[in-house]
Amino acid sequence: MSFRLRIFLLVMLVATTAIGATAWLTLSLTSREVARADRALEQHERRITETINEYGVRHGRWTGVDRTVLELARTTGLHIQVVTVQGQRLADSDTLAGRPAGPLQSVPVTVSGLPTLHPAIARAMRVAYPEDSLLLPGADRAPTRRDLAPPPEFGSITHDLLGLGGTDPQLRSPLTQMVRQAAQYRAALVATRCIARMNSGAPAGLGTVDPPYLSAQQLDAYPNCAIGGTTQVTWDQEWLRYVWETVTRCLEPLQRETPPNCAESAFQEAAGNASAIVAVEIYLGAQTGADRLTELGQGAMFGAAGLIAVAFLGTAWIARRVSRPVHRLTMASFLLASGDLEVRVPTAGNDELAQLSASFNTMAEAVQRSEERQRRLIADVAHEMRTPLSNLRGYLEGLSDGVVEPSRELFASLHEETLLQGRILDDLQVLALAESGDLGYARAPLDLAELVAAACTAHRAVAAEQGVALTVDTLDGVWVSADPDRIRQVLGNLLSNAIRYTDAEGHVLVKVRAEVGEAVLTVRDTGMGMTPHDQARVFDRFWRADPARQRATGGSGLGLTIAHRIVSDHGGRIEVDSMPAKGTTFTVRLPLVRNWWADAIGPAAPSAAGPDPR
Repeated sequence: MSFRLRIFLLVMLVATTAIGATAWLTLSLTSREVARADRALEQHERRITETINEYGVRHGRWTGVDRTVLELARTTGLHIQVVTVQGQRLADSDTLAGRPAGPLQSVPVTVSGLPTLHPAIARAMRVAYPEDSLLLPGADRAPTRRDLAPPPEFGSITHDLLGLGGTDPQLRSPLTQMVRQAAQYRAALVATRCIARMNSGAPAGLGTVDPPYLSAQQLDAYPNCAIGGTTQVTWDQEWLRYVWETVTRCLEPLQRETPPNCAESAFQEAAGNASAIVAVEIYLGAQTGADRLTELGQGAMFGAAGLIAVAFLGTAWIARRVSRPVHRLTMASFLLASGDLEVRVPTAGNDELAQLSASFNTMAEAVQRSEERQRRLIADVAHEMRTPLSNLRGYLEGLSDGVVEPSRELFASLHEETLLQGRILDDLQVLALAESGDLGYARAPLDLAELVAAACTAHRAVAAEQGVALTVDTLDGVWVSADPDRIRQVLGNLLSNAIRYTDAEGHVLVKVRAEVGEAVLTVRDTGMGMTPHDQARVFDRFWRADPARQRATGGSGLGLTIAHRIVSDHGGRIEVDSMPAKGTTFTVRLPLVRNWWADAIGPAAPSAAGPDPR
């Protein structure tokens, strides 16, 4: 698995873990909050609706309900919004608390803010007017409009509504009891308005939600207000007739609702006329805002801390995995730059960092080998120059001191030594130019077979002098793009070495052939050959298979190194194959080209230079 893929997978693992943990934590907290809100709604919905409804009953209006809503929200932990059925917002607990309004349930709870019919009166209505009959008590027919006409005077009904002087024992009819309760509620509201005025406008509510609605303390403290409320209702005969018509509507023959059910709605209609209050809708929901964060609990905090820890540890591990090999490479590069050529970095795996470490090690080895080659070159040059210079110095000192007699042979030997030094220096200059890329090449299409034939002609005399047979086997029309002088220099080095290392009565064969895309030049001899170790070093500077014999013939030890460089610069390669006491074969391969000249010449027959003796 590559390092890039591993880093990608590790980052994805950390990111996925963090996202998954965040999602889990969010869902967990959301589910917990929703469940908490649902439990709170189930637990507090009845209390909230009853409290707000009781506020409407006690005050007969919704003014000041915002304080009650805010207190309920504080104690229940819910978001409460009160809106009239016409859409007018009366109170919102989040807005009152100075935070953005949170979500609410889509289905509201409707409360009327009106008192309910007294249970005793409701029971009396069910007894007097059963659901399966619309007949008046003791009558054999359904009631008519005349039967339901209000009494001429309401004095007995409205006498002492708030209970200051007792009640009329003749109030036996449930209808009259319903009218009396509605009148009591209106009188109590009028009395609370009076109490509020006496208290400099401070809001005042009913002392109780049951008739006569004013508490004993209110009656004792504000008797005049109670009397004033009773008087106002008693004298309002028109309102009393309206209430009577409302409560008796349930007994009309065409009334579809049964009297017990209709009685409650009829009573609340009459009470609503007394208070002029409107129904409201209550929306509930979970609270929002910063104060809710404190309710997440230890689980949420531990989850967040665990998430942060996982992300931190994962990121730190990835950073360590990336930075540790990079740090090793950085330190190794500093050591290498400071001269420690033995430094290497450990490699493990096959990812990009391992490949980078292996590349660094390869580079360090190349630098080390280059440094070693440079040191060997300096040592070899010093060695090659020291021996002939020492010889020249000794002979010159001997001639100067008169120890050595001057002769023509001595001066010829000294001249040969100076020529050798000149060849060494020339070869070193050529090699330096080649290795630096400054050795110029005048490339042109040339027939390699023709060049080889001409070069071998120049070496036949040397071969004959050594007693070595030189044979050429070529095909005309083997064209390459090369510098003729440099290729001739390569062939000259190969032929010189082949003749030099082949004993008398030996043989040297030179062949030129065209293979698939390549021109192949082969120089084969029957000389002393080389071991595998010698073959590995044959192209090194100043290397000689036989140093003593090479010294006698005056070679510089750089010819094959220069030949290898020239062939490489031409886009080819030079190979060696040898066996001790069997001979050596050098093979030069160059890219094959064709041009109009080669096409014009056409195929040629092999030259008659003689058969291959092998």
